[in-house]
Amino acid sequence: MSHATRMSAYARHAGAFLLHFAHGGLVVAGLIVTVFVGVRIADQGLSGLAMPGLFNRSETAAPDVNAPLAAADVDAADDAEIVAASAETADRLSPEMVRVADYLARRYKVSRTAIEPLIHSALQTGRTVGLDPLLIIAVMGVESSFNPFAESAFGAQGLMQVVPRFHKDKIDPAVGAHGLLEPTENIRVGALVLKEYIRRNGSISAGLQQYAGAGSDAATAYANRVIAETQRLKTAMKSGSRLASAS
Repeated sequence: MSHATRMSAYARHAGAFLLHFAHGGLVVAGLIVTVFVGVRIADQGLSGLAMPGLFNRSETAAPDVNAPLAAADVDAADDAEIVAASAETADRLSPEMVRVADYLARRYKVSRTAIEPLIHSALQTGRTVGLDPLLIIAVMGVESSFNPFAESAFGAQGLMQVVPRFHKDKIDPAVGAHGLLEPTENIRVGALVLKEYIRRNGSISAGLQQYAGAGSDAATAYANRVIAETQRLKTAMKSGSRLASAS
């Protein structure tokens, strides 16, 4: 074999060896990178791996429904349960007021379903205005027997028989011309009027007499009637006694 031929053969062998070595080196380098990435994933999780472009930011992994809640999530869940429980019981009367509702339904021959929202309104208004809710309820009973659409020849309207032309300053303009026929608004306005008359006259009895337009009645018949009904409500609240036959 000539010298040139031998040199050519050596060159081919050397090239093949270098190509094989380079290929093997790339494989090894690839394995090193793969192992490194795997270790980082295991240690930090995919969310902590700084690899721009690995995930599209608009794509998020589905939450693990079996994973334990963090402390903040537990607190939020507890708060939600408390709110839900409050909402569930917000429309329920206390046992004492349930007895009052029973008494009123029997005495005035009105459905419990119709009476309960009126009691709720009286309780809320009493807290807001600073008036005994049972006094408000008693006035409703005496004035209208819990008929929200009652209207007198004098023009008094609704549950508490408020005369609209005398109390325009207390009526919410948003309720419209017939707002006093809306139970909640009527109770609110009636309670405000009664509170003002009690303050002006110095006593519940005198305030009630002015409310009825009977300030000149020395016997205070109207006030006595309302106060007696308030007392029956208190008795019903405490003992649940059947007082439907009381006058």
